Amino acid sequence: MIGYASMSSVVTTLWVAQERGFFAKNGIDVQTIFIPGSPTLVATLNTGDVQFGYTGGTATLGAAVGGLDIKILAAFSNYIQTDLVVRPEIKTPGDLKGKRIGVTSIGGTGWMSAMLALEQIGLNPERDKILFAAFGDQRVITQALETGTIQGASLAGVFSQRLKRSGYHFMADVEKIPLVGTSVVVKGDYLATHQVIARNTLKALIEGHGFILNPSNKAVVIEIMTKKLGITDPVAANDGYEDYVRRTDRKAFVIVDGLRNIQRFMKLRNPKIGEISLDRLVDESILREFEKSGFLEQALGDKTAAR
Repeated sequence: MIGYASMSSVVTTLWVAQERGFFAKNGIDVQTIFIPGSPTLVATLNTGDVQFGYTGGTATLGAAVGGLDIKILAAFSNYIQTDLVVRPEIKTPGDLKGKRIGVTSIGGTGWMSAMLALEQIGLNPERDKILFAAFGDQRVITQALETGTIQGASLAGVFSQRLKRSGYHFMADVEKIPLVGTSVVVKGDYLATHQVIARNTLKALIEGHGFILNPSNKAVVIEIMTKKLGITDPVAANDGYEDYVRRTDRKAFVIVDGLRNIQRFMKLRNPKIGEISLDRLVDESILREFEKSGFLEQALGDKTAAR
């Protein structure tokens, strides 16, 4: 079973791999389950209720400092995938002081994305009395922003671009900020004893990723995305697809700077997180094997390196 923690376009590779039969092709009978909030997802990974997590580096570091032997096998996103969107009346960074920002979960990737965005525009949540509100689902966060329940939100392009066209603002230029987001994680002992399953699961995801990155499959990918998210606006659906393709990493190798950014913030609250060896969290042996064999290049249909 594969658990994912965000109901947004960032899960597209997983959905496509399932819907287009890439897991079945590789002999894997997979069930996917939405578990709102990355920390909750990691907890179910620890109990063995799910075998693979489709989540971000923030929850992974949190699990590691708690003693869980967890490994990141691949990262389909190494840069921030969500925009810090604010209501039309919020014109400057100073206008956000004392306001509320919606995220999927406190301690999850969207929360960390917002923290890094606030840092870029010179704000500090504690000093500037900015509160975070967890809603579990980006669709719900979007509604809360539109009704004024919150004044800002960390949202993926499938939601943020529509709001931008309606007069909402993006408060930071975040796309080049390293942050390990959507990644494939697994417990170390499970990886050691289920190498074939892990390899075939990752293989299916890579093939699904290659399917997405092939422009000729755009309509099919959008159809899957809209079905999963319940989107009826074709413009928003196209936004989601274009945003995902632009921000995703082709070859899914982990950029450690994206983990360092997370560690830098998290160790302020828990100094022990600063002691974690980030390289030990990453196990790219299967991905390197795919690269050496030529499978990676073949599945992606592209000879360019990850960005």
